[in-house]
Amino acid sequence: MRMKSLVACTLTFAALSVVACGGETPPPETAPVPPAEPTPAPQAMNEAPQSSSMEPKKEEPAPAAKKAAKEVLMAEGATFMYSLSDSTDAKQLATTNCEKKSKKDEKKKDTCLQEQMAAAEKEGIRFEKTKEGKWAWVSFGKDKKDNEVVYNKITVNVASEDASKVTLTPEGKDEGKKPLKPLPKSLTLEVPDETTVVMTDEKRGKLVFKKKLRFS
Repeated sequence: MRMKSLVACTLTFAALSVVACGGETPPPETAPVPPAEPTPAPQAMNEAPQSSSMEPKKEEPAPAAKKAAKEVLMAEGATFMYSLSDSTDAKQLATTNCEKKSKKDEKKKDTCLQEQMAAAEKEGIRFEKTKEGKWAWVSFGKDKKDNEVVYNKITVNVASEDASKVTLTPEGKDEGKKPLKPLPKSLTLEVPDETTVVMTDEKRGKLVFKKKLRFS
């Protein structure tokens, strides 16, 4: 009986190749697959390299100190030219006068105002040293031949000053071609910045002067 059973199993295995004697054929053993190693995340292209904490910090330059009003006004060669376009009250007065002269003729009014502007550009102020070593305030303009004419030249003393304003007191007499009579008791010049001077005139209001560039 044992021999028959063994032969039957052998024939069955050869014919079907799937059934083993006594049960199913066990699946072939498979080698275990090792787990994949984690891929390191690529470094961001925009990531800046960390700077060393030992690197010294760069110090920013300190801003330049603003010049005092007296220093701006009495700097060597400093000249300030009259700007009618920036002098609101004086410009309005000039416009009114031109309107009266032109008798509502717009073309004549514009021509008159342009002439006023051109004449104003030739007027200016500056400070000069006197023979006695004092300061003189000078105002000037141009004649028809474009020659300089000194309208006023008054020796002055500094009565008071701060960062943006200087008050002067005249002494002696006005030596200019158009002397002020009587001399004002004081003369105040405001300096809002290093290129601008503002004076107040009793009739024309605040007069604005702009620093003349050396190459102009």
